[in-house]
Order: sequence, then C-alpha cells, then structure tokens
Amino acid sequence: ARAGGGLLTLTGAGCSTESGVPDYRSPQGSYAQGHKPMIHAAFVGEPLQRARYWARSLRGWRYFTSATPNEAHLSLAGLEQASYVSALVTQNVDGLHSKAGSKNVVDLHGRNDAVVCRSCAARRPRVDFQEELEAVNAEWMAAFLPQANSSLEDIRADGDAHLAHGDFREFRVPGCSLCGGVLMPDVVFFGGALKPEVRDAAQRRVEEAGRLLVVGSSCQVFSAFRLVQAAQRAGKPIAMVNIGPTRADPLIPGSLRFS
Repeated sequence: ARAGGGLLTLTGAGCSTESGVPDYRSPQGSYAQGHKPMIHAAFVGEPLQRARYWARSLRGWRYFTSATPNEAHLSLAGLEQASYVSALVTQNVDGLHSKAGSKNVVDLHGRNDAVVCRSCAARRPRVDFQEELEAVNAEWMAAFLPQANSSLEDIRADGDAHLAHGDFREFRVPGCSLCGGVLMPDVVFFGGALKPEVRDAAQRRVEEAGRLLVVGSSCQVFSAFRLVQAAQRAGKPIAMVNIGPTRADPLIPGSLRFS
C-alpha cells in the first residue's frame, strides 16, 4: 500500500456501528426501523420541520456526542501513521475518524459537530448551539422531553431521535446571532448537494491514490459510488470490507470483497 500513490480508504456508516452510531441500510439500521431521514428541502423551507429536527436532536445529540472511536477508526488511524493509508474519505458525519487520530480526512457529507448559517455562512460549535436550544426551551423540555437516557432503538442514523410528543409549534429555534439567518448542522441532508470544494477534494484523493479500500459502505449514494467508479475507470485496484451487497459490487472482483 505504500507504493504507487498509497492507499485511499472510503468509509461509511458500517465503520461506526460498533461505536453505537446506527447505520441506515443494515437489517438493524434506521431504514429497517421505519425511520425517515431529514430532507434538505424540508429543513430549509419548512419552519415546523426545522423545529421538529432540533427538538428531537435534544435527545439524539446527547447520545451521538458521547460516541467514541472503535477499533476500525483506531486501526485506520494507525495505518495512516504507519504510512500505509495515504488519505481517508468518509461519508460519516460523526467525526470519529478525526477523534481516532486520522489526519488526512475528507468529510464528504460534513460534520455534525458544527452548525452554519445559511445566510452569512457563520459557523459555531454545535455543542454551543445545543446549549442555547436547551436554555430557550427549558419549559418545553420539562414538559415533553423524557429524562431517561435514549436507547439505541430510539436513535436515528442522522442524530434524530423519537419523541412521543409531536407538536413543535411552541419549540423555539434561535437564528444566527450575527444576521438572524437559519442555522443548520454542517452536514448534507438527503437531497442536498456536496460543497464543490469537498467534492473536488475527494476526487483529488482518488486521483492521487494508487488503490482504494472501501470499508463499511454500501455505496448506495452517488457521492460515494462515483469515487469507486473513478478508481475503477483509472484501473486502480479496489477492495471492500462490508456486510451485505453493495452498489459497487460489479466494480470490485469477488476475490477482493470481504465481509
């Protein structure tokens, strides 16, 4: 892996399940539980949908922020430090690769630990925004937010969590402190577009690498699948470690697909 440009690793939700972060498409994943992910257009265009997301995140965020890197994250960070892995592109928004020590990371779909204003592009740590949400919604939380710790079955793969209460008209969502604009997690919701600079950075990592290893991803979303396509078209060896079939299976020799 040290030769010929090094090894690029592409990771997906399956890399973080051992940290307690749910995935989408496994038999125990969010889709199997009937969960519906937040849609970009709904978050941007519907104030009640934004309120719903942020209210439910008061439960889900506490769970997500407590997640720690598992052996997969730590092993990949160690392989980078040993000069076997040259770069890592992840579909995950949990930041666990960086927490594990990986340095050359492209967060393809953003990071859940920051929020960004859609009007002025100001950024702030999500933990600060979550604390503000709790402060301005203390009465709502006392009335409607369960005090018990969330169970894994309650948590969605995007940080959402089930709440029995479904009326969010009284839930307050603060705007940007600089311009009053809409704040959203610095992630790509379903139906959203990659930032051009992130898309280009991921493509450069493929071009610079000599080979590609896919770990814990079904490659169903095109942002990941196109990177496998690019490596295959360039004649670069590709291997995969994943549970279950993937969109990229026809591009990878059976002898290099592992469960």
